[in-house]
Amino acid sequence: MKSEINERGNVVFRDFFCDRDRYFYDFGQCRPSSGWVQYDTDQDAWYFGVWVHPRDRVILTYAEGDEVTVTCPDELSFKAELMHMESFYGAPPPAFTVIDTETGDVTYVAGSRPCI
Repeated sequence: MKSEINERGNVVFRDFFCDRDRYFYDFGQCRPSSGWVQYDTDQDAWYFGVWVHPRDRVILTYAEGDEVTVTCPDELSFKAELMHMESFYGAPPPAFTVIDTETGDVTYVAGSRPCI
């Protein structure tokens, strides 16, 4: 697998045409018990997902059969990658919505993302 260095100084590995779906990662190598955190986006589906391993400073994206892994050499470059992701993906989507039936107020509740 060939690697490249992105604008934030992180190493990017690309693997194309993986015969998988996102559940391969959810229930396999990116399990929370292994230190991974799901990075929620509004694009999440069976063919797309993003996971972050904060301790090891690794980010894995699965998109329509392709896998991209970003490894960050230090905390500063890891934070830069997370900031770039926040800019690219936008705010996390709501995990659920709460509607106050008396006032009509709507509250959107989103899960937490790895800290920047």
